Amino acid sequence: MDQKEFEKRIRDADTVILKLLKENKVIMLSEQEKIKFVEFYRKQANLSLITADILYNISTEKLAKNYHKLNENYECFLWVLNAYYYSMFYAVHSLLAYKGKRIVEKQGIHQLTAHAFVYFFIKNNFIAKELFEQFIESQNTAVELLNIDDFRKKAIDLTSKYFYETEKRSKFTYETNEEIKQKHANTSLLRAKEFLGEIEKIIEK
Repeated sequence: MDQKEFEKRIRDADTVILKLLKENKVIMLSEQEKIKFVEFYRKQANLSLITADILYNISTEKLAKNYHKLNENYECFLWVLNAYYYSMFYAVHSLLAYKGKRIVEKQGIHQLTAHAFVYFFIKNNFIAKELFEQFIESQNTAVELLNIDDFRKKAIDLTSKYFYETEKRSKFTYETNEEIKQKHANTSLLRAKEFLGEIEKIIEK
């Protein structure tokens, strides 16, 4: 992500989140609520990551396939990508709760999550820009794989660079072989583990 794009994301996040704050669609949590929502979202993040791990294991290990009485060619690497994205999505919400914030607007929640990530954590250098870039990469994959409406609406306004990347992801989804799918799934899983680990370190301080 170059500096120009990064600065635009900050401007967009300022516009969106300030509006939500004014409309009480991003709310302040009480201390009791903070504890409740941090633990809820941490649990969901970890469950999603465990799910991704299990699905990856089933896709790659013969013993796991035999145990579940699956064909030896069975694989579900695309579902690994789905689960790993949600582990990162829930991790961001656990961090928001840790800072006493919660998004209560449900429409377009995935894009709002990205804006909140920038507004509350990235523009003030609370966490590394690289973590945000990892999250955005996971969202870009979700555009192709998860069929999330607010992603598709947002796609109308994205740049030619984005459409180029989307085209590449489409080829990954429908045209690539199992070896390449496995490589992408493995890379994504490792990224999710690193991302969640970094979020956990912040929350546990």
